[in-house]
Amino acid sequence: FMDRAVIESDPHALIEGMLIAAYAIGAKEAIVYVRAEYPLAIKRLRNAIEQAVEKGYIGENILSSDFSCRFRIKAGAGAFVCGEETALMQSIEGKRGEPSNINNVETFANVTWIINNGGEAFAAIGTETSKGTKVFALTGKIKRGGLVEIPMGKTLRDVIFDIGGGIRGG
Repeated sequence: FMDRAVIESDPHALIEGMLIAAYAIGAKEAIVYVRAEYPLAIKRLRNAIEQAVEKGYIGENILSSDFSCRFRIKAGAGAFVCGEETALMQSIEGKRGEPSNINNVETFANVTWIINNGGEAFAAIGTETSKGTKVFALTGKIKRGGLVEIPMGKTLRDVIFDIGGGIRGG
């Protein structure tokens, strides 16, 4: 929702930051992945891109330089998992946004439990659309910090107040 708010309220800041990054790495194309469920964000971003093209900030030979960059909006299926880079790339390429297990300690740590107890047992934990558990590090202005593993679907209120004991000092 934070990204959505930025795109809806100040899409030019996103465009400028992406152009600077594109220039720094020599990219000729910038793709903004936006959940299709956010039509206002897409509309405002499309409008901002058109404005930037008209001003010569996007396109060929930007500001009379030898740097060229075009922008494209990819309206995605909206799965939260597409925030993970490998799933995002899959979705941009028109495939199902499924993350890789590359360097994912938490995923690998669940493998033995799933083999020993079965996929159905793992799927029985959590919610219909988010199966299993999630490990969180509780820290900051709470009474009880530490590592916790909870079923997917727990609310932030549950995590902070039931598990973390609430806000330190009231």
